[in-house]
Amino acid sequence: MLFTRYMKLSFLLLLLLPCLAPAQSRPTPQQLAQPRGTSNELPMFGGQPKTAEQLAADQQFVATARRQHGPAREAAHVYVNFGWSYLQTGNPVVAIKRFNQAWLLDSTLADVYYGFSAWQQPRNPAEAERFRLLARRHDPDSQAMIQYYNSVAYGHSLHREYAQALAANAQVLALEANNPFANGRAGFWYMQQQDTARAAHYLTRAVELNPQDSVSFLNRGWLRYEQKRYPAAIADFTAAARINPHYINAYANRALAHADAGNYAAAVADNEQCLHLVQPRDRGQFYRAIGMLKLRLHDSAGACAALSQALQWGDAPAAEREIRKLQKEHCR
Repeated sequence: MLFTRYMKLSFLLLLLLPCLAPAQSRPTPQQLAQPRGTSNELPMFGGQPKTAEQLAADQQFVATARRQHGPAREAAHVYVNFGWSYLQTGNPVVAIKRFNQAWLLDSTLADVYYGFSAWQQPRNPAEAERFRLLARRHDPDSQAMIQYYNSVAYGHSLHREYAQALAANAQVLALEANNPFANGRAGFWYMQQQDTARAAHYLTRAVELNPQDSVSFLNRGWLRYEQKRYPAAIADFTAAARINPHYINAYANRALAHADAGNYAAAVADNEQCLHLVQPRDRGQFYRAIGMLKLRLHDSAGACAALSQALQWGDAPAAEREIRKLQKEHCR
């Protein structure tokens, strides 16, 4: 049974960064090497003096940002997050403008200098290191550094660069070994690399550190399902559903585990639960699953009713052909 819209794996992106920028292609090395046109496209405005008009515009921006986002430091964090979002989604020109705005709001915020460092890394590694050292001066407890590596790791993961994401995430774990989110991310990214041993280790550590981590329970459940450890997988999917009763993936995956374990009635119940949670346009695939399960239960009437509902709600073309074939064989 294949669920097209509801992924078998999940990675909850509970990062500090709102993904506000539109996805774009990553800049080429040639584009990165091109000089920027204005001082606003260089860290700290390139250190260039500003005109009276520019200074007045800066003051107006700071006043507006503080009205919208609170004290200067809080507002600066907002603009740092904007900068990271644009940087991660391939828009470095807008990213540096947002980092500069954050610097205007609070030039002592370590996160700003880490943003400058990340922006400079592909252009001028020496400058990137200079900004990293500046950030360290304002980061005595290394909390901003943790945020920085979190952001770098997430940026790599967006482009499926899992080895690089894991390397950045390892820096977080070196600073905070008991960081539950970093452990959960490591587990998920190791899953993408088919390293099941490391994935299981980090996902287990994640749920030990945070027993309310439904995503890590679900991902560990999928690891166990693929190992055909159905009772263990069902236990993890059950934990995910207990923590988040609206977690469709938990019920859908548990249905697969129940079905492969031969408990078709339990699989039907989980798919019926999914029907209460999904968007109407997605109900067809779950009715199809229920119909096929009821055939295994020798409930022809129930199977035919479910298959009819599957066609009514719609499914993928190949699935609809399969449904009609089953109806021809089992329904009158």
